[in-house]
Amino acid sequence: MEIQLISGTFTIMEAELLTAIFTTKIAFHVNRIQTIRDAGEDSSHAENRVMLLQHTLRTAIDNMKQKGQSHTCLNAYIEVNTIPRLTQ
Repeated sequence: MEIQLISGTFTIMEAELLTAIFTTKIAFHVNRIQTIRDAGEDSSHAENRVMLLQHTLRTAIDNMKQKGQSHTCLNAYIEVNTIPRLTQ
């Protein structure tokens, strides 16, 4: 199932919606890192994901600002599928 999360044209200031989504995802991984560390496991994958998300967000914001435009189009979809079990 595909869920449309965001679809529209926003002012650059309204594009803070993008920041909010990234911030939530980063917070998820930061919490996960602590849980993984508490279990004595390797958290490097989650740590790398946080760094990648932070970099991607900075790049997106920089690109919007550098182009000197007043608006941006944001479209975000989430694909949701069920699986019988967790696979590694």
